[in-house]
Amino acid sequence: MTTANLPNSAVEPRPLAGTRAIPCTIMRGGTSRGVFFHAEDLPQNRPVVDAMLLNVFGSPDVRQISGLGGASSQTSKAAIISRSVRDDADVDYTFAQVSVDQPVIDWGGNCGNMSSAVGPFAINEGLVSVLGDVGSVRIFNTNTGKIIVAQVPLVDGQAAPAGDFGIPGVPGTAARIRLEFLDPGGSQSGNLLPTSRPRDSVTLADGRRLTVSVVDAGNPVVFLSAAEIGLRGTELPTEIEANEEATRALEEARGIVASWLGIVSDPGDATRLSPGLPKVGFVAPPATYQSSIGERIPAESMDLVGRLMSMQTAHRSYMVTGAICTAAAAVVEGTLVHEVTRKTATDTPTERTVRIGHPYGVLETDVRASGGPREPRILSVTVDRTARYIMRGFVYVPERVFAESPPTSGTRSSSAGSAWSG
Repeated sequence: MTTANLPNSAVEPRPLAGTRAIPCTIMRGGTSRGVFFHAEDLPQNRPVVDAMLLNVFGSPDVRQISGLGGASSQTSKAAIISRSVRDDADVDYTFAQVSVDQPVIDWGGNCGNMSSAVGPFAINEGLVSVLGDVGSVRIFNTNTGKIIVAQVPLVDGQAAPAGDFGIPGVPGTAARIRLEFLDPGGSQSGNLLPTSRPRDSVTLADGRRLTVSVVDAGNPVVFLSAAEIGLRGTELPTEIEANEEATRALEEARGIVASWLGIVSDPGDATRLSPGLPKVGFVAPPATYQSSIGERIPAESMDLVGRLMSMQTAHRSYMVTGAICTAAAAVVEGTLVHEVTRKTATDTPTERTVRIGHPYGVLETDVRASGGPREPRILSVTVDRTARYIMRGFVYVPERVFAESPPTSGTRSSSAGSAWSG
């Protein structure tokens, strides 16, 4: 075996005085980019890992100029991977959302886009054995306690580095990775509808009452109607962020629901203590619009329009976990999502495709459900993504970081635990 094929930990870097070399891999997963670590290469203390990740990414700093972060929530993500001891999984995967401008690590939920890189990482790093043209990797996401099955095209026993499948928001093409999120309902709350209702109302500080649908599949999402907050639904991210009234309403509604879910005690603390969960966004009926790269996205290519916020900024495309939740909500009668979703002759109560129009194009999901439309059980939601190995090496972290106090602004813990004891 050549040095190039050895795991990170098998290659000793040249030491640098006063630093610790941490093996890592930079990968793109879907429309996100992040840093992957073997769990065995990290300290076994979560607050120390918090401090280390902030240093690795260069946070808090809006530019993340002194780290590996890309100055947006979509490029400030970490994944920690290990072999699983579970009978139903091959690897355990813990996701961390690293805040760009605050000393906060949010461990509370999963990132579906980053999930698409876990299978290739596990295969190429020798954590699973696969044969044939497509390798199946069973992934236990410790943040949500859910299983994801990744089907990864192979070349000579490794994840295929190229292919002809493209996704909106990522230039070029790559190998198609199929992700099936099994039984995604109740990822944080234990229930598909955490409030037991398809709709609720929130009262903002200015007295406005807004209708919300709170749905928990993949991650909990607070859905609002675009029209009710004065939007069309087809706005692009910069346009959303420029609308301070709308973004304030979205974040205030998110904070209220965070308190309902027990994530925070005071709605006003949600931005500081749990900036990533629940997610929040708005939906509208299908409509034609111009994408972020100037392409015409016709109304007939989608079943609804959706926009999501990510760490208090507009997501540049669409979160995969948000798409899972959107697809689930689309089959639940009474939700705001169901109301705006196109009804077609091929729909069935147990299986349908939901196409979501987002800033870069259309994301297609396949949802399987059982039970009636008022209280279905979501059996699975499947999406197709791509991933790319970008760099494998070491990140140098000053030794002082491992001895410093943990961040003071708070972190959100994983709800499901992990074989990784950090």
